Amino acid sequence: MAVVKRLLTLVLAFAAMVVGIEGVRRAVDWWHGAPPAALDLALIGCLPLIGWLWWRFVSPFGKGRGQCLDGTCPRDDQGK
Repeated sequence: MAVVKRLLTLVLAFAAMVVGIEGVRRAVDWWHGAPPAALDLALIGCLPLIGWLWWRFVSPFGKGRGQCLDGTCPRDDQGK
């Protein structure tokens, strides 16, 4: 079960990365004057979600990181 969970996490992380990259590419094309199609708008609309996922799980400022790196922060104990 742990292997399946890890594999699913890897697949979802890769999919989020692809959606984020394509969303940024489509936003830049839109910025340069290309008319967006429905898929372009969907990818651009996913950018806030991808940004939140990055901030929450990948960023050095996400949950449990940043303020108290030495482990003495009471906030870190509440999340476990």
